[in-house]
Amino acid sequence: MTRGAALLAGALVTTSAAAQDKITPQEFLDRANGNTLTFFHQRSGSVAGVEQFLSPKQSVWAQSDGRCSYGDISIKGELMCFLYEDFPNPDNCWMPFDMDGQLMVMSTQSFQVQTITDISQDPVICEGAPLS
Repeated sequence: MTRGAALLAGALVTTSAAAQDKITPQEFLDRANGNTLTFFHQRSGSVAGVEQFLSPKQSVWAQSDGRCSYGDISIKGELMCFLYEDFPNPDNCWMPFDMDGQLMVMSTQSFQVQTITDISQDPVICEGAPLS
């Protein structure tokens, strides 16, 4: 286990005493592929964003200003990383996990936890969104 993954695993333990299971990035992407996921900040309960997973390697993020941002998805060990066209940060990586049946992700940079509150087949609504 890498040092970063060990730190994240430790952070998961402190997140909650509830039953939690780490899932692989591929398992997360298999569940997300072809769907649109709504992400909420676990602490504040506010919407973090909505992302449509066009394939296991590409997504489109609906930004709060109404624009879309396309992202390339890669798997790096236990992490899934997103490189968006307008946010070219190669360290934008997340560790997926399941807590009591709830799909969640944790940022490797901020340790922020986001809960997936809705999975639908509805397309994202934003400027430049895919038509099909």
